[in-house]
Amino acid sequence: MSLKRKIGRIFLHKTLMGIVAPIVAVFFAFVVGGIIILVFVTSFSLTETSFLSLQETGIPAAVLADLRTLKGKDYTDKSEFVRALKKSIGEDDYNEYGSLILKHTRIRENPVRVYNEIFKAALSNRNGWGNVIYRATPLIFTGLAVAFAFQCGLFNIGGEGQMVMGGFAITWIGITFAGLPSILLIPLCIVCGALAGGIWGGIPGYLKAKLGVHEVVNTIMMNWIAVALTQYLTMVYKPPESWIPHTYKIAEAAQLSRLAHYLNAIGIDFPRSNLVNTAIFLAIALVLFIAFLLKRTTLGYEIRAVGLNPTASECAGISVGKNTVLAMAISGAIAGLAGVNQVMGYKHRFRYGVFEGLGFDGIGVALIGKNNPFGVVVAALLFGVLDHGGLAIDVSTQVPREIILVLKATILIFAVLSTDINRRIMNFIQKREEGRA
Repeated sequence: MSLKRKIGRIFLHKTLMGIVAPIVAVFFAFVVGGIIILVFVTSFSLTETSFLSLQETGIPAAVLADLRTLKGKDYTDKSEFVRALKKSIGEDDYNEYGSLILKHTRIRENPVRVYNEIFKAALSNRNGWGNVIYRATPLIFTGLAVAFAFQCGLFNIGGEGQMVMGGFAITWIGITFAGLPSILLIPLCIVCGALAGGIWGGIPGYLKAKLGVHEVVNTIMMNWIAVALTQYLTMVYKPPESWIPHTYKIAEAAQLSRLAHYLNAIGIDFPRSNLVNTAIFLAIALVLFIAFLLKRTTLGYEIRAVGLNPTASECAGISVGKNTVLAMAISGAIAGLAGVNQVMGYKHRFRYGVFEGLGFDGIGVALIGKNNPFGVVVAALLFGVLDHGGLAIDVSTQVPREIILVLKATILIFAVLSTDINRRIMNFIQKREEGRA
């Protein structure tokens, strides 16, 4: 067999291409991000090097002396630097030397240095790893929720609403049943969070199955209903002395321990302030359970069959309507469990700010993870690295943390494109193989 045909057969291997495609998408996204940083992110600063360069161009010593007042100051906004420059050297000298000064004081960020700061902050120490895992935990829940619905051919973009409903249900149970011991209260909070999210996800599933109303429209509307409802309920359960829109704290018996408590107990030095908590074990258990459910159970087979071909499934005796409702309800229940990390493991009270955007990020996590439970975990960790690393570049570089949003969006675009490109390549090679047979 020729080398060309061997390469062709590699492209036909779906599992391998499913792994390679997201890696390629991430690579190209970082390339695009680097170009954006080089082109659009500039700052202005007067250093000794720039003074030497300006001196060599023949700028008078008097003008250079006036420029000394700006030394050591960084300006990320060009207009701000221009105003400071005119004030320092005067309007006439600016008209004569301004463009030359701007040219020799403009600083462009090195994308490699920016990326190095992101990954160094996230992965170079235990505290960074802990923060990455903490940020990835709710994304595992919301990403898994979207991925599960996709298996049934449903686009559940209501994770934001299902998540906050589950989070508030957890909070209400943790406040109302404060007298229960931990062994009862923690499972009760988890079950009620899943139940609230499941009900909120099951409603659009029922409307889709019975009335044919598209789940995208339903889930979008129910997101905002859920956000408005929980914000109203937050004010109902807000401590009267607090100016911050959050509820009372849940009982200590409902709070999850941070991993630092256990790691330090066994001799592993870990920062006690790190937010990673035992909710990560629930997330891992759920990933394994969903993988088993989809691949090894009758329900999982029926859900996947409906997702692949609803008409053929109906002819085979599989109820499309029932599986649509079940898939959306289970998806909502998974999203509702994000509150376990945000409420029971972090804030110990409900506050919408700690949930905002996690449901929508879950869509990206599911798509990058190719709707595979284990792929979702990897994608969530990637987003965790970017989110935590974004805080570092705000401090150590001139690049704003909003570049992280650009990277996420670009990764998502390339991940979607790579799926279509893979399919076309595989179809092309398959046809050539069939033509030779």
